[in-house]
Amino acid sequence: MALTRLGGNQAINLATNTTGTLGVANGGTGLTSGTSGQFLKFTGSTTVASSALGDTGKVLQIQRKVLPTTVYVTGTTPTDIMNQTITPSAASSYIFALFVPNYIMSCNDNTSNPYGNVRIKQDSTTTNTKADSYLRDINSAGATNVTRQFTGGMSAYWTPNTTSQITVYVTVEMGNATGRIGHFGNNEHTNATTLTLFEISA
Repeated sequence: MALTRLGGNQAINLATNTTGTLGVANGGTGLTSGTSGQFLKFTGSTTVASSALGDTGKVLQIQRKVLPTTVYVTGTTPTDIMNQTITPSAASSYIFALFVPNYIMSCNDNTSNPYGNVRIKQDSTTTNTKADSYLRDINSAGATNVTRQFTGGMSAYWTPNTTSQITVYVTVEMGNATGRIGHFGNNEHTNATTLTLFEISA
């Protein structure tokens, strides 16, 4: 093919006067087309290739539950105090669960420091626990009828591997049988206990 020398004011119309594909050996991609969302990246010192940017880490949906009524738990038997459903849009998505409690703890005697345990679960069985934590004691030894209020936060992160609806539960129990825990609901407190679920793209 003959080459034409361009003068100072001459130009090539790239829309009409160029055809074919610039090979990888000459610094091109070797590609004739691409797809939406792709970009070019270097794979070595001079070679470039196409790759998909994707939407990894993007929040796809949020489901939030505010505890409607204050729930009191006594004893060492696990009690489901609230739950929230979410339906993942993809089986590869992650679920991030955020539990923000606003609670009071009280003791019934002067010999021990009552404390509690809390779990985040994908279903109502303890075998599918995603996170567990300690609800602090109230340092009540030597006193009776002591009540204190606490706030905090707890989270869990996992892949449910399904596009079917799942239910996430929060379970609370006393670590000993000498007191009780009350998680504030919307009926008693403006800053009620909440459970928020985020679906995050893989």
